[in-house]
Amino acid sequence: MKNRRFRTALFVAWRHLFSKKKHSLVNIISIISAVGVLSGTAALIIVLSVFNGMEELVVDSFNSFNSDLKITLREGKSFETDSFPIARLRSIDGVNAVEEIVSDLTLIEYDGKQHLIELKGVGPEYARNSGFDELLIDGDFDLQHDGCEFGVMGAIAAGTLQVNLSGAELYKVFYPKRLRKNLGNPADAFNTRYLTPCGVFSSFTEYDDKYLICSIDFVRNLMSYENEVTSVELFISDEKNLPSIQKKVAEIVGDNYLVQNRFQQEELLFKTMKTEKMMIFAILSFVLLIAVFNIIGTLSMIIIEKKEDIAVLNYLGADSSLIRQVFITEGMIISFIGGVAGMVLGWLVCFLQQTFHLISFGNGEANYIVDYYPVKMNPTDFLIVFVTIFLISVIVSLIPSRRSLVN
Repeated sequence: MKNRRFRTALFVAWRHLFSKKKHSLVNIISIISAVGVLSGTAALIIVLSVFNGMEELVVDSFNSFNSDLKITLREGKSFETDSFPIARLRSIDGVNAVEEIVSDLTLIEYDGKQHLIELKGVGPEYARNSGFDELLIDGDFDLQHDGCEFGVMGAIAAGTLQVNLSGAELYKVFYPKRLRKNLGNPADAFNTRYLTPCGVFSSFTEYDDKYLICSIDFVRNLMSYENEVTSVELFISDEKNLPSIQKKVAEIVGDNYLVQNRFQQEELLFKTMKTEKMMIFAILSFVLLIAVFNIIGTLSMIIIEKKEDIAVLNYLGADSSLIRQVFITEGMIISFIGGVAGMVLGWLVCFLQQTFHLISFGNGEANYIVDYYPVKMNPTDFLIVFVTIFLISVIVSLIPSRRSLVN
């Protein structure tokens, strides 16, 4: 019975909507309604796809710098490796490497210019295990050679200090003394060491202005550490196993340590991006709601024009609920046509951008990670947009259909 009523409502709604009207204005309003839904839908698909592309780009950029898993103390700065289960971590199936890290904020001076920077001390196999050497844009990653200590700096910091890898200038590194302080002589309150510039890396992230990579021996000597570390980084062979490996690592190290994956290491950034995407979706959905409100005018005009048809339907046995269903269905047809056409248009625009890179960043003179707006279409976004259109259309179509259609 319900299926029969629906088919009847659909048949009558289709005939009402596409039959010849006495007033051409009704057709014009119907077209405007469909175009409004089309435009709003296409905008939603395009903007969400661009956000997906930007998010993927940011993830790839930070993934090139951050480790798969990072272990730090929940409270405190450093911990001793003697009591830390590094051997057990290395024995976990799927873990390629476990790297000890000593890192802290320092002041460096180069050619009379000073800069606050995070000094990160790593082991001799760090570049190979992490793939960090792929980020080098100049020089090499040889941190210790012939008794000399070398440093690899981020591109932005290197540009700020105007670092010359071929020059004779050294990085002068200052760090407050931890074990012995002479308050009467501020100049003696810092340990001072020298690093030779050997390379510049670029990850296209904020880290390019924050990090100077050197050997862990140099940092321990500068900061008066013996066997302490500030963090331990793990690199795994297959990202699909990351959740299970992270759980195993957390069980091994205990509750005193925090085990973070790549996303958790940049939790604030990714939460901000998701919030921005939700806000944009809400704003564009509101614009789409305004566009869909044109359906009220369309259905109201059709109701006025089809008064005689409504009376005929009533005499033939159609009750008020069926007549209301007819006009709700008409509103849904308008929204469906506009929504599907908008999704097709949005898909086409995104496909052309992915294939031909039609829209570029700026005027092409700036140096970006990519020269064009990245786009990634997600089937879930299409489903969410379709459901949003459906819900809005049902709500809006109910408004004119609830009018008293029969006496």
